[in-house]
Amino acid sequence: MQFPSPGQQSKKSSTGSAIPLCDPHFHLWDLHNRPNPNLGDATGHPLPVYQAADYLRDMYELPEPLQLVSRVHVETIVGQMEGGEPLDTVDETRWVYSQLKPTEVQQPFGIVAYVHLARDAIERARILEQHIEVSSGRLCGVRMILNHHPDNPDLTWPQVEHGGFLRSTLFREGIALLEDHNLSFDLSCNPHQIMDAVDVFREFPGVQVVVNHLGFLHDGENDAHENLWRRGMRALAALPNIHMKLSMLWFARDGFHQDADREAKVRSLVREVIDLFGCNRCMFASNYPVDKFNKISIGDLYNLFLAWSADFSDTQRADLFHNTAVRAYNLGEMSRKATDNNPL
Repeated sequence: MQFPSPGQQSKKSSTGSAIPLCDPHFHLWDLHNRPNPNLGDATGHPLPVYQAADYLRDMYELPEPLQLVSRVHVETIVGQMEGGEPLDTVDETRWVYSQLKPTEVQQPFGIVAYVHLARDAIERARILEQHIEVSSGRLCGVRMILNHHPDNPDLTWPQVEHGGFLRSTLFREGIALLEDHNLSFDLSCNPHQIMDAVDVFREFPGVQVVVNHLGFLHDGENDAHENLWRRGMRALAALPNIHMKLSMLWFARDGFHQDADREAKVRSLVREVIDLFGCNRCMFASNYPVDKFNKISIGDLYNLFLAWSADFSDTQRADLFHNTAVRAYNLGEMSRKATDNNPL
């Protein structure tokens, strides 16, 4: 069955024009043909295959007046530990590019790749150059997941070997390399790691930093955890180069899309973060298909985003749904490349 891509839709609300959407956080994988032990075995994974066609089919459920016009794929390597399962990060970028290229005219894209920023400088630079080459210049950023907790395994991501990377000189040198290439950094860490991140990124005001998933406030923790998260949000918001992804909200309150009290809590957290950072530094994101196998449909998710932002101005909503992501990831340049390579 053929599904029209969202970029080919002409959605309008009863009161106005379509709202352009950039989805700045989604993933693709095929665990049958491209095993990734950090995501689990294909036989036990809820979605062992999720390719570009699956993503576009899901995004066709976007509620009016949203219209997908661009997107950012974020790496799925998660982590690479010395002596752990070897994963070819460059080959992932090569495959993702091949998946997204056929629909680039409708929806230009950027790629956020995995690079281990705290290892040998020569190797780090070589790998980064390879990502740039195999993505045909579509690389817009790097994510190296840092989530680690000394006591709570639920807060340590696969193959993240320790929690000290943010205090590493090698890591700082890696961030400087991103600055040299005008690439962003996706920050994925736990609340107790945020102040170390603030110390790092205060030194690199030229690097656009995108905090993942509402800063990883974790459901089921005590008040001290939320207070720690809140202090971290304030510290991050004080740095003008830091942006926030409003995504993976079930991590903060599982089942928020099915429970009114939990939805009210998540809405208040989202609005609190928007108040801190401003709409011009916040962006809604799907986190698909991770939210999909948490039983959150695109329609339900984006209807909530629309409801939570209903009292904002058109300019503020444009930032939340599109413009902040385009600025943070320099997607205007990606769009120009797509147009230059595919003249109409």
